[in-house]
Amino acid sequence: MKKSKKVLIIIVAVLVLFSAYRIISANVNSAEEEKYLVNVKTDSVSRMDLETTSPLTGTIQAENQVVLAAGLQAEVTGVYVEVGDYVTAGTTLVKLDTSSVSGSYGQASAAYNMAVEGLNTAKTNYDRMKSLYAEGAISQQAFEQAENAYNTAQEQVRQASAVLGSAGSVVGNGTITSPIDGYVTDLNAVVGQFPGSPVATVSDTSTLEISTNVSEYLISNIHAGDPVTITVKTLPNQTFTGTVKTVSPAPGVGSFTYPVTISVNEGQEGLMAGMFAEVHVTSNRKNNVLAVPSDAVLIKNGETQVVVLNGTVPEFVPVETGLDNGEYVEILSGLTEGQTIVTTGQHYVVAGEEVNVVE
Repeated sequence: MKKSKKVLIIIVAVLVLFSAYRIISANVNSAEEEKYLVNVKTDSVSRMDLETTSPLTGTIQAENQVVLAAGLQAEVTGVYVEVGDYVTAGTTLVKLDTSSVSGSYGQASAAYNMAVEGLNTAKTNYDRMKSLYAEGAISQQAFEQAENAYNTAQEQVRQASAVLGSAGSVVGNGTITSPIDGYVTDLNAVVGQFPGSPVATVSDTSTLEISTNVSEYLISNIHAGDPVTITVKTLPNQTFTGTVKTVSPAPGVGSFTYPVTISVNEGQEGLMAGMFAEVHVTSNRKNNVLAVPSDAVLIKNGETQVVVLNGTVPEFVPVETGLDNGEYVEILSGLTEGQTIVTTGQHYVVAGEEVNVVE
């Protein structure tokens, strides 16, 4: 009887161990199956507007900037501003010694006044001779002499006026003033010395612009009024906006590129004249097209494909792509709107084998 009990105990123990083994094996196999499911992230095929951009480079500069030169080489007698000063239109910046040319201006003025007097006399005589000729009281020769004298007097006044204007300009150039409101950004004048060239530069930095050039491959896609984005390496993590101001219809002289001017939109802090900027212009655009994230597209066996999920089962679908801006790519054929596609992990999935979708 004791032997029967021992046998029974052994049988029960074996059954318990076998059951435990089956349970443990099932759990292990289940864990292994779950462990080897490929984790993927998904997105949907959707319609959107796509555009690509091309970078152009240029230096930010004041939209309104004047470079002032001296009209004569004369000693500087006064400098009234410094670089960085803000001035208004009409402010005197520099004065030059014009004493050496003042006498010439006086002589030109006297010559002009004398020419005007001669013209008045010639006109009076011409009018009188014209009346007499009409009455037949003088000969045609006498009338033509008076007419020629009048024409000569008019030409003398024109010449004297030009000389006076030139002399006056020289004297006037002795006082160099700013024609605009702005900051003095360059100054080449020291009292007691001859001025440099240019004497001064005044920039209105309230409005900025960027001058750049565009190749023939892009020029047909760029138009005045187009919005652009602007980045500056010295101002990382910031994006600025601007507008295409002008587009040249012909290449620059001696160049194969087309000059383009970009207006920087106002109210954007940080940008300053002199900074080197990169302008991103729209080079191509398509509206309301089927698109997927660019990362979803892969090349397999020399064919462009996208992994489509049917529930949790993947399928490799050949597609034809179009415009790609690096973030999204246009799908010309192969997919329909609303389909679920794999965007991460698609390189590791096997067609027909279930995957694990993660957020």
